Amino acid sequence: MNKTQLIILCVLVQTLHACQFLQPEEKGDIVASANQHKLYKKDLIKHIPEKLKGNDSLSFVKSYIEKWANDKLILDRAELNLPKSRKQEFDSLSVKYKHELYKKAYLDALVEAQVKQEIDSTEIISYYEENKLNFKLNENLVKIRYIKLQKDLQDISKIRKRFKKFTPKDQNFLANKSLEFNALYLNDSVWVREIDILKEFNLEAEESFESELFKQNGFAETNLKDTFVFIFVKDRLERNDQAPLSYIKPTVKQVLINKMKLKVSKQIQQEIKEDAIQNNEYTIYE
Repeated sequence: MNKTQLIILCVLVQTLHACQFLQPEEKGDIVASANQHKLYKKDLIKHIPEKLKGNDSLSFVKSYIEKWANDKLILDRAELNLPKSRKQEFDSLSVKYKHELYKKAYLDALVEAQVKQEIDSTEIISYYEENKLNFKLNENLVKIRYIKLQKDLQDISKIRKRFKKFTPKDQNFLANKSLEFNALYLNDSVWVREIDILKEFNLEAEESFESELFKQNGFAETNLKDTFVFIFVKDRLERNDQAPLSYIKPTVKQVLINKMKLKVSKQIQQEIKEDAIQNNEYTIYE
């Protein structure tokens, strides 16, 4: 084989290799097409929930294909008929949105690496005291304890007495009998949402039970839907009252973390700008 033949053979081999490289990747069976768009079986399978079987799966597939085709057809019509200026505007918005996502992800990563997630309790107390007028409740809170028990339960009078006295010894007595009660909640030192208590009793806020037993502090008892109920409201706060720190402490903590993140983010952006100026990467032309 002479030199010319060798060169021709090499060119042919390279040409064949390039042709194979330029061929579109085989994606398998096509299940639907809309104009130039194709929906492949392997792509469709990715969207079918695993829990669907039989007719449910077939219904989902039919619905998905119809929506896919409709989306593609409308998109093609839109691209064909929308004015060029509008399409350029949308393209610009897409690029801008992408850039915003990039910047946010980058800055968030830098901020998270520098901001401490644990806030000292003294900082929380200090911020709360300085801004307490801004912390108002948007719902009713109660400090409460209650017992729900069957009417035929023995020692009801003894249970009532222990529940009302509520010494440490009484609390142990009630806790030890918890399996005999329909429901038991004794932690009356913690603020809880009144709506959660109403849900526990399967009640709506407007029912008379709420006004009778939750509007006043102290002990109350009533028959409620085949059960006997003892309730003791230790304290109560209304909507728009001053929010107690013990209840909103997580909120105050998050406010402080967010303020710290904002401060650090501004510092990082300023440092990036100063570095760019120092390295001649940022110039303002007059």
